[in-house]
Amino acid sequence: MKKWMLLALMAAYAPVCLGAAPDKSANSLFAEREEVGGEKITISDAIRMALSDSYQIIDAQKTKEIYEAQLSEANSYFYPSLSLDGSYNRALKKSKIVMSSGTMEIGQNNTYTAGLNGSYVLWSGGQIRNTARAAKVGAETGLYNLRHVQSLVTKQVVGFCYDIIYAAALIRVQEEYLDIAKQHLSEAQAKYKQGLVSNLDVLTQKVKVENIEPLVLQAKKNFELGNLYLRQILNRDPEDNIYLTWSPADLKLPQTPSLDELYRLAMEKRPELMLSKLAVDAAHYNINIAKAGHMPVLALNADYTYNGVTENGFPQHKKDYYWSSSAGISLSIPLFEGMRVSSQVAQKELAYEQSVAAYQNKMKNVRIQVKEAWLNLEEARSRVEATKGVVEQARENLNAQMKRYRAGLTSQLEVNDAISNVNDSDLQYVQAVYDGAIALSDLKFAVGVEVDLYEKEN
Repeated sequence: MKKWMLLALMAAYAPVCLGAAPDKSANSLFAEREEVGGEKITISDAIRMALSDSYQIIDAQKTKEIYEAQLSEANSYFYPSLSLDGSYNRALKKSKIVMSSGTMEIGQNNTYTAGLNGSYVLWSGGQIRNTARAAKVGAETGLYNLRHVQSLVTKQVVGFCYDIIYAAALIRVQEEYLDIAKQHLSEAQAKYKQGLVSNLDVLTQKVKVENIEPLVLQAKKNFELGNLYLRQILNRDPEDNIYLTWSPADLKLPQTPSLDELYRLAMEKRPELMLSKLAVDAAHYNINIAKAGHMPVLALNADYTYNGVTENGFPQHKKDYYWSSSAGISLSIPLFEGMRVSSQVAQKELAYEQSVAAYQNKMKNVRIQVKEAWLNLEEARSRVEATKGVVEQARENLNAQMKRYRAGLTSQLEVNDAISNVNDSDLQYVQAVYDGAIALSDLKFAVGVEVDLYEKEN
């Protein structure tokens, strides 16, 4: 008899009963937000736009061009220098000489000179050669600095994109959590009307619903913030109507090479490592430049000069002007400069030792970063596989608990625990997928191939 009464009561509030937990696969948690409109861009589109329009890229490109101009300047010292000089002087008061008969003015009122002067440094103790080499290192530094900035920008863009994907998944998880909790509240209210549960059960469920609603709002805010930060790095206006689109392929974790292979790639590809090595080369050339201060400078000089003097006006007659020319070699030998050059050499040698130590430390740190990113990726990959199955299991458990609750075989607390387990398993899975995507990006950055891979894909 009690069994039939229970079935009748369940039928009475069946229209508002809590339905089964949504049958969602783990991958469906990362579906796009359908209500989002505007210009849709993929992750590759975002990277392409950033590498073209980002202020950081523009600034690095200009720095590279400056270094290239400095190289041209340094190479110019390999060539002779020519200059055309001219002057005009008007005597305001002529010079005089004293004679026994009195004084007499000498010279003319107008003096004109013009000449072509040339010089060429034959030998400078290696200063010009090492300056040019240092400038070449500077040009290469500009190139690798641009590459480094491109890697940084790419990593930032990828990070913002996965922040958006992660926020979208959290919205879906929390909305589902809220929806199930609201349905359970409706069922509790229906049971309360039938006298099957107390008012305390209804109040408890209301509190649970109210605690979940802020989580949904926070997830939606983070989704909008992610799009805002993406627009910022793309050098777009905050109100530009662009949104990220993605596919399941963007969430896959490919198999990675062995750790030894990753180390090898990092030593070859990592821009910061190349920058550190170039700093060592530049420091070496700076020592040679400083040592050149001890060396003589041998230079070839020549000039061809026009000279003209007149009392009035411009020289018109041959007697008023003449041409002169000269050529010769000059030698300058430093003898004593108060230990200035020796101090400069000592400074450059210490700077060289610093750069060598920095390069060695950078190599060690790069290997640490590669190992750390690799460990994070493998750990995240394992968590993805482990939590993916839990998502389905938690839903199956919730469905079972719902059926038992309707039959009066379990308590509201146990149902809420099952609901929380669904939410927790979803959150753990979403977090694992996000951590895996970020770890993969970190590994690509640590190895120095993220920009290379993007360019190959495009």
